Amino acid sequence: MQHSDAMGLHRTPVTWAIYGVNGAWASFIYRSGPVSPVLAEDLGMSLASAGLTGTALAAGITTASVTAPRAVRRLGRDGTTRAGMVVVIAGLAAMVLVPLVVSGSVAFASILGLIWISATGGGTVLNASTARLSDLHPLQSARAITEANATAAWVGLLSPLLLGVALGAGLGWQAGIGVCLIAAVAALVGLVVADRIESRQEPAGSAAEDSAELPVQQALEPVYEPDPVTPPTGTGLPRVFWWAMLALFAAVATEFSINYWGSTLIEQQTGSTASAATSAMAASVAGVAVGRTIGSGLTVRLGSHRMLIGGFVVALAGFGILWTATTLGLAVVGLFVAGLGIATLFPLILDRGIVLSAGNPDLAMSRASLVLGLAIGSAPFALGALGSVMSVSSALLLVPVIVVVGLGGVLASRPPTIRLPAEAH
Repeated sequence: MQHSDAMGLHRTPVTWAIYGVNGAWASFIYRSGPVSPVLAEDLGMSLASAGLTGTALAAGITTASVTAPRAVRRLGRDGTTRAGMVVVIAGLAAMVLVPLVVSGSVAFASILGLIWISATGGGTVLNASTARLSDLHPLQSARAITEANATAAWVGLLSPLLLGVALGAGLGWQAGIGVCLIAAVAALVGLVVADRIESRQEPAGSAAEDSAELPVQQALEPVYEPDPVTPPTGTGLPRVFWWAMLALFAAVATEFSINYWGSTLIEQQTGSTASAATSAMAASVAGVAVGRTIGSGLTVRLGSHRMLIGGFVVALAGFGILWTATTLGLAVVGLFVAGLGIATLFPLILDRGIVLSAGNPDLAMSRASLVLGLAIGSAPFALGALGSVMSVSSALLLVPVIVVVGLGGVLASRPPTIRLPAEAH
């Protein structure tokens, strides 16, 4: 059974299941930040140690860039997605149980290791499921991937709020991780059921159904055809692909730089309390959630290239409002606008990477995972290093530079040829 809308995206049961998988993984990603200081305090560690959870998360996502292609070769994309979810579930379950066995620094080190393992599984899931969405909807891949990430963003908006409720009820950080565990189990069950439903159906050819809708051609990224004079690099990917990865690095670095240091900037420039500044950061996630929800439809009308350029420009405008804000309300506006701009950058650049992969989508996704991990692991810490020798406000001036680099990557990676509507039939 399929669901389609007026703009021609035919969502199969597997499509919906992949959206659910993205949401389940996001429930952990967006909880990992708020839960870190609570976790560190509970285990008797310093707040500085809490930052290591982000390092473990980045390390796991980077590891996935190596494990995902190998897993896909052995298990296929569907099997790799399921296997990755099993790893995530095992890691989350072990995190909840660790404090029952050990305590203190040993427990903390063990949890860091489990975060790395879970992130490896989650990164592998992201790689395989995104490539699978592209397979299911080749002419609507940008929109489908954006919708999957919209699901993740809405879950991300709820995750810190639910964690706050759990902590307020005295349930501890384990309850927050437990909710992530339940979501991951439910997502895996949903994926298995969806796969079985589709395996019993006649091959409907979702690509053919998507391609029957001529208006979607406006939303397509041009299809890259490798230039025989410019052979792929030693990685098996064309050189133009790496320009897209530069844009991806900039997009992720911008998002995490604002998420990690935005509250400190707000606290210093507006005189707000630490709790108020931290709560205000939900505006950024709200902007991302709203942006991805409306962005899938806008992509159909404007096309991916315009959306990418506009996204970086809007993100820069939002950052400018945040950076100059002297009141909490204005800072919230800046965060929301920045979130709107950031919203579609990640999914649309992932889609562009697949388009530019010259027939190697799994390799493209693994390299994207590597870039993602490097951006998460390096950008916030680079700003932290700068912030130790200058004000946070001055250090954050690195963000506009990153945005300009991202715009350069978008312009340099625009695919050179366009599939005509007649070729889609």
